Amino acid sequence: MRQIYQLTQVLERVIAAVVGLKGKGQSQEAIQITNQALTEHLKLDIDALLDMDADQMIEKLEEHAGMNHENLENAADLFYELGTIVAGEENKDVESAQLYERALKIYRYIESEGTIYSIDRNHKIQEIEQRLSES
Repeated sequence: MRQIYQLTQVLERVIAAVVGLKGKGQSQEAIQITNQALTEHLKLDIDALLDMDADQMIEKLEEHAGMNHENLENAADLFYELGTIVAGEENKDVESAQLYERALKIYRYIESEGTIYSIDRNHKIQEIEQRLSES
């Protein structure tokens, strides 16, 4: 239980830091903050997660003792926010699409496996689908 709480706190702090960089053209700093936290707490980084098959990525995340559906959703939120930051920069369409696709995969996984419906999650799924169809 303690590991779940600690991971929740870490992911929420990273999301807050990343959201704070939105609109400032600082995607590299956002990725750096994310990588530092993921490496320290999950022994993974963004590149390693993006290099994996999406299903393999979810399995890898779930291997961590503190990972539950809430923290998986936090991880999806993190990919979503990073995708949004990167999308605001020139020549980053492929990178933002990768981040959005990972967020979408996790959100859909939670929708299918979880027991709690979330309007916010559903809205993000629709928004990501729209953004991906436009690119």
